[in-house]
Amino acid sequence: MPRYSDEIIDEVRQTNDIVDIISQYVHLKRSGRNFFGLCPFHNEKSPSFSVSPDKQIFHCFGCGVGGNVFTFLTKIEGISFIEAVQTLAERSNIQLPTLENTIDSAKEELKAKVLKVNEFTAQYYHENLYKPESKIVQEYIKKRKLSNETLKSFRLGFSGRFDELYHALKKEGFQDAEILESGLVNRNDNGRYIDRYRNRLMFPICDARGRVIAFGGRVLDDSKPKYINSPENLVYSKGRNLFGLNVAKKGDTKKLLIVEGYMDVISLHQRGITNVVAPLRNSFNSATRLVIKKKCRANNFKF
Repeated sequence: MPRYSDEIIDEVRQTNDIVDIISQYVHLKRSGRNFFGLCPFHNEKSPSFSVSPDKQIFHCFGCGVGGNVFTFLTKIEGISFIEAVQTLAERSNIQLPTLENTIDSAKEELKAKVLKVNEFTAQYYHENLYKPESKIVQEYIKKRKLSNETLKSFRLGFSGRFDELYHALKKEGFQDAEILESGLVNRNDNGRYIDRYRNRLMFPICDARGRVIAFGGRVLDDSKPKYINSPENLVYSKGRNLFGLNVAKKGDTKKLLIVEGYMDVISLHQRGITNVVAPLRNSFNSATRLVIKKKCRANNFKF
């Protein structure tokens, strides 16, 4: 399995203070030499989760979980050790070397490419929103009284016809394997590539870090199905993400309002209610609760 050198790992660890990182997820209060808070990994009423700034480690006296800043990030975000190193390196502007071209690193490389496909697509769809031929979606936006600020904050977009996105992605230099893995394009029995989303209002779905990992598309006429969503893939798992999470985390996430869908989240945000998210499954279940507990520090949520 490929890994970064010990020197690189130490540099990343030393430039990311564990108290600063954990404070983004847990409300900490100093007590003596350490900081304490409610453990994000199990339910408790009294703080037993300790963070040591001197040793740069954390430990929960309730459930026993502990480790360094990498351990915490892998557990709280559900990511690999390599992804934790990359996340923290990006935070501290450290340039990482390229990993060896093994099966694991090839998978990581494909994930990175899919994220780039998604980012390009989000911008492509958003620009479509303002084109003269997008009157149908412009009328819907006007009807729903969505502001320009809202459109930009959630990067709403409009998908074109048949294979427009596919050709735009190819022109940008993306390979078929990367495009297909994203789930944005399908290949039919005749070998032709067809866009998954056609003539739909588009909702980019972001992870807690703000990366575009998937899309939802709403039809603007009486066609069925009303909504279609990205399939799960290397970068997207429905049960581990929430729509609006990246925006909600900017505010107070100790209390969350859980709503049904994309437009519910957006409409409430526009009214100034920002601690709101929507599950990406059909129902609010235990997996959704776990995501909220880990990524939003929320102990109180209402559906």
